[in-house]
Amino acid sequence: MNCLQAAWVLDCPTISAPKLRLDQITTVWSMLDDPSRFMMRYAAPIQSYVATLIHNRHDAEEIIQDFLVRVMNRGFAGATPGRGRFRDYLKTAVRNAAAAHLRKASASKRRQKQPPPEPLKTTKDAAQTAELSWVQHWRQCVLDRAWRTLEQHDQAKTSGGRGLRYTALRLTAEWPNENSQALAARMQARTGIPITPENFRKQLSRARRAFALFVVKEVAETLQHPTPAAVEEELVDLGLMAYVRNFLPPNWPSQQPPSPR
Repeated sequence: MNCLQAAWVLDCPTISAPKLRLDQITTVWSMLDDPSRFMMRYAAPIQSYVATLIHNRHDAEEIIQDFLVRVMNRGFAGATPGRGRFRDYLKTAVRNAAAAHLRKASASKRRQKQPPPEPLKTTKDAAQTAELSWVQHWRQCVLDRAWRTLEQHDQAKTSGGRGLRYTALRLTAEWPNENSQALAARMQARTGIPITPENFRKQLSRARRAFALFVVKEVAETLQHPTPAAVEEELVDLGLMAYVRNFLPPNWPSQQPPSPR
């Protein structure tokens, strides 16, 4: 790799967290060889999406269970990054698995002369509802992982294993209408560490910047080619730009890796 390309980073100097090298991102496609990690990360969006496709709760639960068991046992045979954006690939895989399950169940019911299972919802409104649900839960998945990463990073770096940035951001999310003096008092009560309102504001500023970086990293991992333009498009599509807009480098969308010389 060209050394100039390796230096192309999302580098906000005031972010107290590792620099994010988009050109060195390991995409989530590699996770398909580790089914347990995959399920821990994406079980919730999958469950929600199937529930919007299938009205019958029993059928939905069977489809989810079958899909996750198949992933655990066989992984994703033939899945490659060349298939495009990972969340689109996964959504299609889940929908196809649901359709296949219902076809088999319908054939079995016919042989038993029983009413067939309810088919997939295929109306335009149903498709829109399913898509909105998928995006909503995918977005929440990204945010949840950013929270966990911030917490883990603080625990690893903070003396005594107590992360002040994570706590500052959590308290602000839990008590959005309180001022820094009240929040500093809450932090001191929660952590046992004396902190002034000014120090609380500093921790909160650092937390927001670090959280933004981790959100960008989570999104970048799901893209085949995580260029700034591609990452920004995905952030906008997922409704996550509000979390990171103030912390991106100047002219972020137009940045590209320098050409080799």
